[in-house]
Amino acid sequence: MSETRAIYVESDEVDLMQSYLDSEGEDEVGTLATYTAIFEDNIEADIKVCKGDPPFVDAVLYDCGSEVELIEVTDELLGEYMFFYNGKVYTVVVEEGRE
Repeated sequence: MSETRAIYVESDEVDLMQSYLDSEGEDEVGTLATYTAIFEDNIEADIKVCKGDPPFVDAVLYDCGSEVELIEVTDELLGEYMFFYNGKVYTVVVEEGRE
């Protein structure tokens, strides 16, 4: 069983976030932007652009507000993020543009 959700990010914002991800970053760690997908069974996935040295994208799956799955960090915002939880595949596709 699987379910897919798309998150559309405006081109200007993609450029801004990706240029930050391509930079050397900073010593401070924190979240710069969060993009959330909600699945039919109320499972949520957050794709977060995070400050750090180097900056990174943190993808986390939540069930009732509790973290249940995470993916190895990456330095690319756009793309596909796949989570495996309770026998189901949850996929988030982050794309440039509008719905």
